[in-house]
Amino acid sequence: MGHKKKGTVMVAQVIRLACRGSRLSLAQAEETIGVLRPLFPPDTRFQVMPLDTPGDRDKQTPLTDPSVPDDFFTRDLDQALLRNKAELAVHSAKDLPKIQPKGLAVATLLPGKDPRDALVCRSGLLQPQTIGASSPRRSEEIEKLFPGARIKPLRGTIDERLAQLDQGAFDAVIVAACALERLGLARRIHRYLSYETTPLQGRLALTVKDDVEELIARLKTLDFRLRLFDNAKPAAGSQPAAAKTSGDPVTLFVGTNTNRFQRFAPLIHWPTIELSPAPREERMTALETTLKDVRGVLLTSPFAVRCFMDALIHWQDGRALHGKTLLAVGPATAYEIEQMGFQAAAAPAGFDGVASLLETLDNSYAGRYLYPCSSAAPASLRVEEALKRGLELLPRIFYENRTRSPGPLPREPFHRVLFTSPSAVEAYFFNYPDEIHHAREWLAVGPSTQEALRVKGLQGVTIDEH
Repeated sequence: MGHKKKGTVMVAQVIRLACRGSRLSLAQAEETIGVLRPLFPPDTRFQVMPLDTPGDRDKQTPLTDPSVPDDFFTRDLDQALLRNKAELAVHSAKDLPKIQPKGLAVATLLPGKDPRDALVCRSGLLQPQTIGASSPRRSEEIEKLFPGARIKPLRGTIDERLAQLDQGAFDAVIVAACALERLGLARRIHRYLSYETTPLQGRLALTVKDDVEELIARLKTLDFRLRLFDNAKPAAGSQPAAAKTSGDPVTLFVGTNTNRFQRFAPLIHWPTIELSPAPREERMTALETTLKDVRGVLLTSPFAVRCFMDALIHWQDGRALHGKTLLAVGPATAYEIEQMGFQAAAAPAGFDGVASLLETLDNSYAGRYLYPCSSAAPASLRVEEALKRGLELLPRIFYENRTRSPGPLPREPFHRVLFTSPSAVEAYFFNYPDEIHHAREWLAVGPSTQEALRVKGLQGVTIDEH
């Protein structure tokens, strides 16, 4: 890229950025320009091109309506790229369609802002009765937090939503915290909400034509997926993950990530396994030697997703997955895939392991699949199970699963132990063999974890991961 030559005169490059026309979208475009400037010569000019999308022109149809198209908030920006009216488009990453239009690619996902949702109330109202929400996910979560409240559809720009609130259409509205922060409106936040929000909320995505190799190479250097493990640290010792509520049984959580198990709070986080990515060069070699020859990728945990995506983005970029089918063993894995900018083609609603996923697949999924697994995975067993369903798995180790010794059990009494995998079961009883004689409630995520408990003569209670 660099400068363009016109006759014998060097002309400064102009980079045109298409974005939506709202005040938030314009702020996001300016934020993007600030990130892009160091990548280009000092005299490069950046031109913002505000455009309306179908979602901007139609502010009446609820986003829950099945007629809403996948490109509701991207169509006109996509067309600007395809018609060479812009070099790149700036999107809220959560608005991207599930499949990019032919000829376009997501060049980068920028490091994110605050991913939480925020509750904004009318002045003086502490118990809102009518709450505006713009998506099914938000509506479901608000029903849990405010069971007596009426949930109404909410549309419009951030400024328009706040205006509806202030004019009395709602007692409160739910909006993305990052949107308020980008607009300098964080003072309006009444309360941050702790539930799991839409994947990619808070991130910006830059899309381009898929043949502009030099531009893609420059933008890729900004991608957050290049730095997934830059600040990774092994889990520490005992950490209460939630405040104790009087009367609630205390749960010892021996897995690595407590996010999806807060309903079992109060939790004492006491990891007995340690996950670490295999050397990146080995993972990249696995991709180079298998990805072109497989139909897709079978991913069995959120950590497997991160190890796979880290290798993919360092090896090539997201275009390498074009036409590939991604399979996820459960909702947490599917969510992590979405956090990386992709979609799982199939994922069971609960977490019952690979066997449950295979049962949901019909003959249309038959073929060869890369299987990025851990060093402790029962790979040969899973290969056999998959073959019965027409899937040929190619296991490759993408991460290490090691037993760790957190020390003597915590002094705080606990009533139950929550295991997320067979390896967590093995590690726990390796560290604390006398525990097998204790009368505790043993919680197991999925049938394979329950089976690991059964082998030890213990009766586990199967739970799911959400």
